[in-house]
Amino acid sequence: MTAQAAEDDPYLLPLPGPATLVAPPERVFAPHAHLNSRYADDSWSLAPLIENPSQHLDHLHWRHCPPDFVEEVKLAAWCLTNGRLRPTFVQQRGRRLSHGARLREQVGAQVIHASVGEWMRLARWLAKRGATSLAECDTATLHEYAGLLAVERPEKLRPGRTTEIRSRSLVLADLVAVSRLWAFDQLSPRPCGIGIPPWEKVGVDDYLPAECSEEGLENSREPLSPATIGPLLIWALRLVDDLSEDILAAWAETRRIIETADSNATSEVGLATLHAFLRPALAGQTPVPANTTRSAPTLARQYLAARTGASLSQVKTAAETYGLGDLAADRPGPCLLDVTVTGTIAGRPWRESIDMNETPELMQYLATAAFIICAYLTGMRPEEVLGLRAGCCPDPEPDDDGNIPRHLIRSHEYKSVIDQEGNHLPGGAERDVPWVAITPVVKAIRVLERIVPPGALLFDGGAHHLRRTITSTGSLRTASVARRIKKFIIWANNEAVRHGLANEIITPDPHGAVGTSRFRRSLAWHIARQPGGLIALAIQYGHMRTAFADTETSGGYALRSRGGIHDILAVETALATAETAADLRDRFADGEGVSGPSARRALLTAASAPRFEGRQVKADFARKLLARDGAVLYDNPHALLLCLYKHDRALCAKDDAVQAPTLDRCVPGCANTVRTDEHAVKLRRKADWIDDQAAHTPEELSRRLRANAHRLRSWADEHDRTRFTNEEATA
Repeated sequence: MTAQAAEDDPYLLPLPGPATLVAPPERVFAPHAHLNSRYADDSWSLAPLIENPSQHLDHLHWRHCPPDFVEEVKLAAWCLTNGRLRPTFVQQRGRRLSHGARLREQVGAQVIHASVGEWMRLARWLAKRGATSLAECDTATLHEYAGLLAVERPEKLRPGRTTEIRSRSLVLADLVAVSRLWAFDQLSPRPCGIGIPPWEKVGVDDYLPAECSEEGLENSREPLSPATIGPLLIWALRLVDDLSEDILAAWAETRRIIETADSNATSEVGLATLHAFLRPALAGQTPVPANTTRSAPTLARQYLAARTGASLSQVKTAAETYGLGDLAADRPGPCLLDVTVTGTIAGRPWRESIDMNETPELMQYLATAAFIICAYLTGMRPEEVLGLRAGCCPDPEPDDDGNIPRHLIRSHEYKSVIDQEGNHLPGGAERDVPWVAITPVVKAIRVLERIVPPGALLFDGGAHHLRRTITSTGSLRTASVARRIKKFIIWANNEAVRHGLANEIITPDPHGAVGTSRFRRSLAWHIARQPGGLIALAIQYGHMRTAFADTETSGGYALRSRGGIHDILAVETALATAETAADLRDRFADGEGVSGPSARRALLTAASAPRFEGRQVKADFARKLLARDGAVLYDNPHALLLCLYKHDRALCAKDDAVQAPTLDRCVPGCANTVRTDEHAVKLRRKADWIDDQAAHTPEELSRRLRANAHRLRSWADEHDRTRFTNEEATA
């Protein structure tokens, strides 16, 4: 292929030389430009193509490719990185792929890494068959290879499994990668001649596993159990709200000590003070200040220098003269900071003092707490939280009436962000509609803004790796945050035991690690179901549902499928209403009584309500289900009733556009009300509890409490008078 031919057809690529850059200049992300590899390198860095701050900086290691295939696969990878498919080709071939997958003109670093990895696996399989070139891989060979993709590779099998069918999404991704190899081979300056994949002729469905596994999709992730997320959120809020000032002050003092020690000049006064400070320790009366963060305690030289005014060289000389290193190992002492502890846990100071050794970990826990709050109470994806920058959530200005609007978060979204031609945008795009931030999220962001420089990433990797200097750019990675959450849980549980707070221990989640990707689903679960007192922010959930429905801030966003929490919220609400209907149906069939203006309609609705056991619910189906006015049954455990929501009968409906009840503003006497015998029992139980509280309160408040208890009993009595059972309804 000549350079002239490439000029005549802009889609055909020239042959690269050994010194040719792997990433073309127009696609290089400036901060990573220095990492651009050369064609002849044994390993190619994909970092120059990566702008997402939380994305791993992948490499292509050619040692993983069979020697006979390296040059062919390497050239194909260079074409994939530097070329783009013809638009007409993409349009023609797009009909052959299903499930939303299709070839794109140009792909990003993640797809390049995954695709070339699949090409190497294909090459290894061919090499085992005795092949030495991709030209020996014709259509029939690819048909045989595709049959193997449905079965999990032995090294990927779960313990105890001898075989396992892979999910359709994983097999589809591999098939598309092979199609991509064939497609870009047609633009190569030296085509290898691989055969056309058979699924390009007959369609991809016949090559996919019969069973559709949805593992990995957001709607398939299990929400965190209330026993896990409740205490986890309590401890995250505690660090941000109650302990952050102490931790930040301790970290500032730690940095001051380090800077002071490094700048101290050698002086007689400093030396004399050092000797006076060490005299009790040398006499065996006191421990020696030590660094206890390593496997064995070591002398805290910077702490000694800062405390005494001596230089580091003077401390070093004293350590050698008096054997201070051995003394520190035998009798390690604290490095207490001159910081007044003001934070409390359960009404008592959480520390008598703070040790310099623990400040890096405390800062790590504080940042982790901020991540948990932001990820859980906004609904952002983990990579979107990690992409936030200082200044993303400015304080709003009062409107003309003096009202303060909600805080809004400006962020970037990265998943599936494409340009007008349908190609991946490596740097993502600013979200058209901002996220609504409730008060805990704003506080968490303000804490993070005190940790990083102005305009920097809130989770900048350099700022949050406090014990060592890192060379990578961008934010913390999701895997690193997941490890930090695990450590945070261990620390919080130790603190709960130390402070005698057994009810605030974070119990293991029955579905596995907390990780970073389950917060969105968990938020939707708790908004949809509002589980009583297990979650500290039950009221805030009501505020968040309202915020998500606000037409001025997020109504347009609700209509967008890309990256929205509305899809997850719709699915979780649909699941909750289906469970509510099934529960009512079962209770009525078992002889429990039902009452209320909408009781008979609710029983008809429950009888025909869908069941979702054992299958995933699609977001569009969930939205259609919830839009059936007068046919969706909601549980309101706070008001102790069921609501068969019909808009024109709802006393809580203040907006014609709202298609769901406002459960935190339930109005007595509403025509949508349904109650069961269990509700009547709980009404009387709550009334008894209120009467008990009234007996220990001042007279005026006591009267109001007793009136409330009387009202609850009257609702229970009304239920008893008007209830009917299955047997009575049948008769």
